[in-house]
This record gives sequence, structure tokens and C-alpha cells, in this order.
Amino acid sequence: MAEEFGWRLAAWRASAARAVDWLAGSPSPYADLARATIVWLATRAALALFVYLAGQHYECSGPRCTDRRFFPDNIVLNALFQWDALQFSSVIRHGYYTGAGFITTAPYFPGFPLLAWLVGKLVGSPLLGGILLNNVSAILAAALMAQLVRRLGVAAAGSDPDRTAREATLFWLASPLTLFFSVFLSEAFFGLAAVGLLWAVATGCWPVALAAGVAATATRSAGALVVAAAALLAWERRDRTPVPWWGWACVLSGFAGLAAFVLYQHVALGDAWAWVHVQERWDRMLVWPWRTVADWVGLPPIGGGSADPSPLRIDRMYQTQELIALAVTAPLLFLRARLRIPRSVWLLGIGIWLLPLLGNSLISSARYQAGNIYFAMAIPALIAHRPLVRGLVWMLFGMVLAWYASTFSMGNWAT
Repeated sequence: MAEEFGWRLAAWRASAARAVDWLAGSPSPYADLARATIVWLATRAALALFVYLAGQHYECSGPRCTDRRFFPDNIVLNALFQWDALQFSSVIRHGYYTGAGFITTAPYFPGFPLLAWLVGKLVGSPLLGGILLNNVSAILAAALMAQLVRRLGVAAAGSDPDRTAREATLFWLASPLTLFFSVFLSEAFFGLAAVGLLWAVATGCWPVALAAGVAATATRSAGALVVAAAALLAWERRDRTPVPWWGWACVLSGFAGLAAFVLYQHVALGDAWAWVHVQERWDRMLVWPWRTVADWVGLPPIGGGSADPSPLRIDRMYQTQELIALAVTAPLLFLRARLRIPRSVWLLGIGIWLLPLLGNSLISSARYQAGNIYFAMAIPALIAHRPLVRGLVWMLFGMVLAWYASTFSMGNWAT
């Protein structure tokens, strides 16, 4: 009896060792998905605990706090529905309208609220549907990032792409901006669509490229940049992954999501560009990046005139925080060749990095980088093979994530 038990125990240990080795080092898609799921479980549990503890010391008053109280008696649940969650839920409940001031749904693209509504039909609530959609999207995108990194061979000189791929999964789910992949916003699904499109182009899965491209441009305006980058990536890799005529058609048809939204607003609101024009109320318009920075420091715009004294200006500390985030990430844009990142992904990274500055707004500039695939490749590639740097970077990431988790989840203007 004792001998049989010892034999079984040894067999269990051997099986467990094989499972750990597979989980830690296998490059298979299933291993990537398993790693992403485990990281997601660990990080979401930690975030929920942190938000709960921080919420014990939270007070917020004023309209920008009360209108975001979806679940006023549950701190953790309410933390999932801040910032633009009110507008996305309004799209689901009331559709599109131009409204007045900030009370409008016109600027919010339909991809995320439409899918949240569809999933909500299955689970009984569009709010729950959106949260499920986003968290599943985050897991799938993290697993696909690992596959994309391997396919493109992204890594620092002398480093193993497999190690970079595993670090990319961790980064996608545990970096400071991972908070926005769990809440009722469009970042998570947009990230999945963007990663899925580039992965489909790199592997030659053209029907997936079509679906992902349409989803990306129907979810955020930056989706147009992703589709353009995907077309450039297909051209860069045409010798490795031949592109048939219908493959080009699938990639370029990704702009259809944006085209459909523009056509819908033309019919429903009488203005095809209502999603652009409405934002002019908030001083968001196409400008040179200098104008955005000059407004922050109070300098007059180039060519004369005075700085915009708009009463809609948000708190200086918030603007400074966002500008620092852009400045800290900017040097990474000069490491493309060293990290062997394709030029198309590099151009995509520059475009998404510049978009907030081109839009005359520092609001959510850092958050906007949550779906920036260039940074999601460059940072893991830079730190994966440097233990000391990796440890310091992740310590800093933890501090910044704690900041986001303790401010975002407590109401728009709690800080």
C-alpha cells in the first residue's frame, strides 16, 4: 500500500513538473492562453483588493461624482463604471444624439457599446455584458501579443523572442494601463481588434484581418491608423507572407467600420462628422502638437494671439501627469531597430502617441496608450533579458498602477 502511494505521488509530481515546464516555456498558443488567464486572475484579484481598501478612505461630492454612481453601495463594482462609462451606457440606452455641452453621445464609436449590448442579451445586462467582453478581450489580446511577438521576431540583440513574448503577455495584463482593460470602456476590445489585425496580417489569415479591421475602425478613430499600419506590415512582409489580391481587399476593407459610422451619423444626426464637431465644444480640434503644449503652459499660440482661457480646462496636475507620461515613453520610439520591431508597428506607435497632442487635449493622453502596440512590444523587449532593470521597471509599474487604481476608480475628479 505504501509502495503504491509512493508511486502515485511520484507520478503526480512528474505530471506537475511537466505542466509547470509547459506553462513556463512552451511557445504553443494554448500555453500563451493559459499564461494570460493566470496573469489575468492574479492581477484582477489584486486590483479588486486594492480598490476595496482604497475605497474605505474615499469621499467625493459634486455632479461629476454622483453621475458615475452606478453601484453606490459597492465600491469595487462601481469602480468598473467611471469616466466615459456613462456615455457608453447612454449610447446603449438612448442611441446617438448631439445634446449640449458634455451631455452628448455623438463622439463615442459604436463598436464597444454594440457588442456590450449583444453580450448583454445573453447574460441579462449590457453593463455585465461589457465587463465580460472587455475582460475576455484582454486575455485573448495578451495571448495573441505573445504569438505576434514571436511571429515578428521582436527582441533585443542576443535575446530570445520567446522570453520577450512571455514578457509581452505579462505587460499587457499587469502594466499600469491594464486597469482600463477591465472597466466599461472601449480600450480592451480595441486592443484585441488591433492585435488581432496585425497577427492576422503576419500569419496570412485574411478573413480574420477583415473582421478585426472593421472592429477596430468601428470602435475608435485610431482604428484607421491600425488598418493603415496593417497594410504597411503586409507590404513589409510580402516576401515571407504572400498577399493575394483578396488579402489586400480584406485588409483595406477594414476602413469600412469608420465609413459606416460616418454614414450613420449623416443619416441619423444630419452631420456625417458630428463625432468630430461635437468635440469642438471641449476645445478638441486638429492642431499642431505645439498648440496643445502651449495651452498647458499658458503660452500664446504661434502666430500671435493669447492662450485659450477656456473655462473647460481641467486641473493642471492632471494635465502635467499626462504630459509626463508622454515624455517618459517618447525615448522608446528611438529603439525600433535595436529591438527589431517592424517599421509599420513603429509608425503606428508614433501615430497613437501623437494623437492626443494633435487633438488639442491632454485629457487621457496616457490612457490612450493602452492600445499602443509599439510600446507593448518595445518595453517587454527592452527589459525581458535584464533582471535588474526588469525588477526596477516592474516596481515603478506597480506604483503607477496603484495611482491609477486609487484615482480612476473613485470618480472622475477625486484627485
